[in-house]
Amino acid sequence: MTKFSYVMRKFFGNLWGRPLAALGSVLSLFLLFLLFDLAWVGSLSAIRFYYARISEIDIEIFLSDEVADSTITVLADAIQNIDGVEEIKLVTRDNARERLNDIMGVDLLEGMEENPLPRSLIISFQPNFLNMVNLSRLRSDLSRLHGVDEIMFPSQWLEKAESTKQLVEDLLFLLGVLILIAVVLNSIHSIILTARTRMEELLQMQLLGAGPVFLMIPFILEGIFYGLAASVAGWVVMHYGMELLSFRDLTIVIPTLPEIIYFCFVASAIGMISGYIGIRRSI
Repeated sequence: MTKFSYVMRKFFGNLWGRPLAALGSVLSLFLLFLLFDLAWVGSLSAIRFYYARISEIDIEIFLSDEVADSTITVLADAIQNIDGVEEIKLVTRDNARERLNDIMGVDLLEGMEENPLPRSLIISFQPNFLNMVNLSRLRSDLSRLHGVDEIMFPSQWLEKAESTKQLVEDLLFLLGVLILIAVVLNSIHSIILTARTRMEELLQMQLLGAGPVFLMIPFILEGIFYGLAASVAGWVVMHYGMELLSFRDLTIVIPTLPEIIYFCFVASAIGMISGYIGIRRSI
């Protein structure tokens, strides 16, 4: 009990003995964690926005005039069995004429005896199937089917969207790594400064026979406190800040509560490791 009291007294003494330094350490870590939180939320929101946009991608298969209407049903059933296909919609010549009228605002085929527009099948897909590799392979397979005249989908747009998504993920990952390195260095520096102010006391305790682990514990607890307090404060600010923001075309995605708890636990573990490294360099 005496050892526990000493450890806790020194732990709180490290904080209350240098209140401005402790507050500065918490605030600097808070800003770093807040920046990491923003990067995390931005990444989740960008991914949600990306999948919302590509979920609107369809492949349209234009059928040749030689294909009988009865054969179209068989062709549609065969396509429906392909992995990743969610729904198939038949566009008849009359449907195609209505679509053209909606686009142009006028009936361009008025006066024609026959409707020259082709029939087509519009294929929609499951979200996890929508990428260039799958769609390119599917287009190649569909082009070999009898009666398929032309296949259209926004391949260039999807390719650019995928490359942009990968670039954003790489940049956010790099930013996260840099922030975590800054957190570790900041925590180590704070513990070293605290240890230097108590160096004389630490030397006296060593002369009295105190072991290094016993002397390290208050400083390790200090590192844990800095990491936990800063990370929790960051998410509290994020929670109330996100309630004030709204975007018409972008949904802000916040990590789940278990993910936030896990993040705060990791932040505490980083603080513990930083506290150990910081005091280890001082004694």
